[in-house]
Amino acid sequence: MSSKSFKLWWNTESIGKGNVLSFLFGDRDETIKAAQLTIDRMKQVNTLSMTKRELRFFAKELETGKLGVKYSYHNFYTKLVRKLLDLGFLEKGVVVWDAKRKTTATVYQLKLQQIPERPPQAGFVKQAWQVAKGWNDLVQGDGGSYVRNQ
Repeated sequence: MSSKSFKLWWNTESIGKGNVLSFLFGDRDETIKAAQLTIDRMKQVNTLSMTKRELRFFAKELETGKLGVKYSYHNFYTKLVRKLLDLGFLEKGVVVWDAKRKTTATVYQLKLQQIPERPPQAGFVKQAWQVAKGWNDLVQGDGGSYVRNQ
């Protein structure tokens, strides 16, 4: 694939349509669906987080297929959570106030990226900005499409 066609694919198929998960996880449809479900579950709480225990039970629900996606427990932690942690889209060990228990809790938390409002002119920095902007839109939005456009 030439660099020009890659640039066109990048802008129109992936980031340009707001589908940052397909860029991060490629052609793995089950991983993309599991990531979307994880993000949606974390967005249900105003701190955008889940405790380690909640995440473990969520992974078990994915493994059994209760949520509409059958995704292995091992792959959830090695392919999805580890990648989001490594890329800086998820933070581990964040301390937040738990209103139910009236105490603090250590959680996994979705991390919004600190980016300028306007994109850089061109190059790698612009592409990185587009990924970060796509992530922020996904986390702050009302949902998102995890189905790739054919």
